[in-house]
Amino acid sequence: MSSKLHSLCFSLIFIFCLLGCTQDNDDNVIYFGLAQSPQNLDPHFANDAASEKINNLIYSPLFFYDERFNMQSEIVSYKMLSPKEYVFTLKENLPYFHHGKKMDLDDIMITVTHIISDGLSPKAIELKKIKKLEKISPQAFKIYLNSSDLNFVHNLNFAILPADLINKNHNFSVNPIGSGPFSFLPSRQNIKIKRVDDGQIVELIEIKDPTVRALKLLKNEIDIIQNDIPKETSKFLEGKESISVLKSVGSNISYIGFNFKDPWLSKIELRKAISLAINREQLTTFFLNENTRLAEQIFPPAHWVSEQIKPLPYDPILAKEIVSKLSPDRVIELTFKTSTDPFRLKIATIIQEQLNEVGIRLKIKTLDWGTYFKDIQSGNFQMYGLTWVGVKNPDIYQKIFHSQSIPPHGLNRGNFSSPQLDKLLEAAIPTNNWSKVINQVHMQIGFIPLWYEGNVAAFNKSISGYTIHADGNWDGLKTIKKNDL
Repeated sequence: MSSKLHSLCFSLIFIFCLLGCTQDNDDNVIYFGLAQSPQNLDPHFANDAASEKINNLIYSPLFFYDERFNMQSEIVSYKMLSPKEYVFTLKENLPYFHHGKKMDLDDIMITVTHIISDGLSPKAIELKKIKKLEKISPQAFKIYLNSSDLNFVHNLNFAILPADLINKNHNFSVNPIGSGPFSFLPSRQNIKIKRVDDGQIVELIEIKDPTVRALKLLKNEIDIIQNDIPKETSKFLEGKESISVLKSVGSNISYIGFNFKDPWLSKIELRKAISLAINREQLTTFFLNENTRLAEQIFPPAHWVSEQIKPLPYDPILAKEIVSKLSPDRVIELTFKTSTDPFRLKIATIIQEQLNEVGIRLKIKTLDWGTYFKDIQSGNFQMYGLTWVGVKNPDIYQKIFHSQSIPPHGLNRGNFSSPQLDKLLEAAIPTNNWSKVINQVHMQIGFIPLWYEGNVAAFNKSISGYTIHADGNWDGLKTIKKNDL
């Protein structure tokens, strides 16, 4: 056994003693341990990954992505009459909302109008091209766009809300009512959801420390954990007879973002030096599971828009030369923001050491998730580390790199600006050809792609029927079962 694994075992034993007796659990409830609780149960305002995942279980989307990144819908079929005009027709056997109302055309159209009229919703950005909605029959409607967009249907992956509750200004963030496979159960402490088909209850429990999550799993205080599990902890759990472990490749990209208004980070030479100084292969080998793949762009190889890109190599000697030329008289100092999650902090610390070796002094600033994400949203950072979760539409490049996409008009939180890239983005939208955009972002080092982190789920032997998916969603809860042993 390696020294690191020995250290982990001693840590687990120590925490095991501190935790004491096992808590009383309901044998009929499945307890899901999370690194971060969902922050907003209104699907049109959710920004964090946990909220997106649970909302996908509570609500039904108009469109969704399949495992091959193609758009599908169980609600409507559609036809593109022109790149500026689309017609949608309802399918049969539409679902019922959890308060008893069957979904109809009005629910869809009023949901679209509701999103557009509320400019604070992140979803409003995706629908800003809509010029007009027109109901053409009880079963069909048209959408007219202000400008051509061959990729427009990819913007329609939003949750449908019941029209009667929208009209009553219902607070979906407090009492979510959708038509998905799970309904929401009010609870004083943790979030609980109930599977509509059979009444199976799942309780979500926030346990920030991954070692404590693993220990609670071993003690049967929780039944399942997924992702945010360090490699050592995952290996430790694999050696336990009482635990099953599932793994798969992932599609969510971890990356480093920059503030391009910063005097140092506005220099492409420094961004190149930072990229050359980070040993991504070392980080993935020692800290991430074996299904983790290095990334060179936002989308993984399986995505239809993915490009063949030559990576910048790990070259600390060249990085040091660049830094010495940029600042021969003093050390370059930068601040890197990250969350308080111990796993993310460990990775940030290794990056700090690697940059220090080439003459960049990196100060790490850790913040609780709420404060951290607000700082990212407001552009209050020099550098930060984050993961894009569930991103499948290539127009994400438009939202985060176009100079006119500065919040609140988009997600260009780092104030990236390039007239050349703006022109390429504007050409990509009507043609749906993103090759030049992706390569240009790579050349300008608009961000540093790190890796597509592999997925891992660990659960007690009493659990069956669970599956994991490339984007790390929680769709496995649709089929999960808890058996008597």
